[in-house]
Amino acid sequence: MSAPSETDHSLLATLVLPVAQALRHQGWEPLAVFEQVGLDMARAANPDWRVPRRTFAALLARCVELSGDEAFGLAAAEQLQPQALHALGLAWLASDTVYDGLRRMARFMRFVSTGATLRLVEEEGFVRAILRAGALPRDVVEPASQDYAVGVLVRMCQLTLGEFLAPSGVELARPAPQDPERWEYMLSSRVQFDCPQTRITWPLAEIAEPLATGDPVLARINDEQAQAYLDSFLDHSTTRDVVDCIVQALPDGVPGQSAIASALHMSQRSLQRKLRQEGASFSDLVQDTRLALARKYLREQRRSVLETAYLLGFSEPSTFSRAFKRWTGSAPADFRDAG
Repeated sequence: MSAPSETDHSLLATLVLPVAQALRHQGWEPLAVFEQVGLDMARAANPDWRVPRRTFAALLARCVELSGDEAFGLAAAEQLQPQALHALGLAWLASDTVYDGLRRMARFMRFVSTGATLRLVEEEGFVRAILRAGALPRDVVEPASQDYAVGVLVRMCQLTLGEFLAPSGVELARPAPQDPERWEYMLSSRVQFDCPQTRITWPLAEIAEPLATGDPVLARINDEQAQAYLDSFLDHSTTRDVVDCIVQALPDGVPGQSAIASALHMSQRSLQRKLRQEGASFSDLVQDTRLALARKYLREQRRSVLETAYLLGFSEPSTFSRAFKRWTGSAPADFRDAG
């Protein structure tokens, strides 16, 4: 599937929780502020909920306006707990080094925000983390959003090390604020503004030190969880939705295109158009799905050829056997015995 367009970039909804906490500290009721920008916190119970990047930028801009605090993005990042990053946050805490944690963030950046990338570069004993906002429109790249992103990275590095760890330098693409010294105080680093790109620099020796809390097994388990979520989110497509519907319908017989379109709440013409845009056809998806399931079921020794045939929507085992041999060149029973 192609990357999200500029209008549908999103980020983890749990990243609004530090914002809510920062609002409370400044005497504002978070729910009222969220409603002002169109955020429905009733959806927070859904762990897969993501917030449009444009809405999050509007939220931070509104928080700056209400609080009168130019550095609100940094203040919100200071409230971050690793759990807000789900499995990625827990994997980072279990990393062998702070550098490993940064590598994980670079690897799973789209998990956090589809509209951002993180690249790590080693230069003369330093590691530079380069943050980019991707192809987002200029009006979406709110300065407070940049502050928040930088603040989250600095906060996670400090939480991972378990002691004070400051960048040796921070360069921000955002315009200079009225009180730049505030940024240097909160980031404990020299900060430059109006830079060509946003970069955070650490001495390699400091972030490559082994951590006593490193747990490779725990880190790997959470890496797998993060990757599973990322695959599920980024691979979402009409093709995938159609395949899911076909799988559910097959035991009752081969579904028609109109039935699948109805199940997906769209017209048959719209379904055809969407599949064509993704380079797929309905008939091919039915056949490919039946073949994939046939191979899966036949490898399960407890399933008979007869049961497999009916699960795939064939009315007669002989019809299934002929179709399977046409697809693979071997009979179902031979395929199962060979597996």
